Amino acid sequence: MRRHATTLTLAAVAAALLSGCTAEVAGSASPDAEAAVLPDEERQEVFCTDVPALLQDITAQLEDVRTDPASATATLDDAVTRMEEVQPPDDVADEWDRLVAAWQDLRDLVAQVDPTDPGANQELATDLLELQPELVDAGTAIDEWGQANC
Repeated sequence: MRRHATTLTLAAVAAALLSGCTAEVAGSASPDAEAAVLPDEERQEVFCTDVPALLQDITAQLEDVRTDPASATATLDDAVTRMEEVQPPDDVADEWDRLVAAWQDLRDLVAQVDPTDPGANQELATDLLELQPELVDAGTAIDEWGQANC
């Protein structure tokens, strides 16, 4: 839940897509599926416990993308799916929705890139820079909420 993690994640994705090596992405963890039926107070407890671990896991997976840029789309799709499963407490729901929407935009952007086209890398870099402020701002809002409430 740190701004630094969000920025690192964006940098890892950009670096992976702008380089070109090979390896596997592994691991997965999802937030407590029962959070949707919990009262707000309990959702806060689950959110404070599960979201930092979720974001760390996603960041680690995206760092692995550096060695396998072709896996970026699938890795981002998995990350977005896992983030969409999170049911945040009411007072951070808008910020969480902003963060998930920014990740969805990142996933959609990466899905459009042809990794075999060297010209696509420059366009992707430009698009990633345009998306970065929303990723960072949304991530910062979540981090600040977490510091104040967890």
